[in-house]
Amino acid sequence: MENELNVSMSKKMLEFWNSTPLFSWAGLSIIDAKNGEAHIELVVQDHHRGGGGTSAINGGIVAYMFDGLLGTAIISKWGKDIVGQVTITLNIEYLHMIQAQKKVVGKAKVVRITKTMAFAEGQVFDENGDLCAKCNGIFRLFRAK
Repeated sequence: MENELNVSMSKKMLEFWNSTPLFSWAGLSIIDAKNGEAHIELVVQDHHRGGGGTSAINGGIVAYMFDGLLGTAIISKWGKDIVGQVTITLNIEYLHMIQAQKKVVGKAKVVRITKTMAFAEGQVFDENGDLCAKCNGIFRLFRAK
């Protein structure tokens, strides 16, 4: 893809995204995003719990995390002509209940970008570093006209 912005998100851009309700409301923080890869942390709070009557992190929270995580990886590959994106699909596999006490970590990378679509994959790990969920996603890209 031409004109890719293969640089790390600036500190100012990270601060902007982390302050948006999309991230701050959920307790998500972008740690880094560059060259089509992203690293996000979820600071665990009581309202994240309740998976199937347990104290595990709820699957809906994990899905929310994947949406932000994969989307962030894709944004780090935007060319100057891309002005937005929306999620088309998230295919999530929940491998283990997440019993984290303080934080959950997610990592994602872009697999492919076409003129109108971006494909990414990610993983979520508990505090012990155990893989708990993985996801593949497709996002629609909008380019300036």
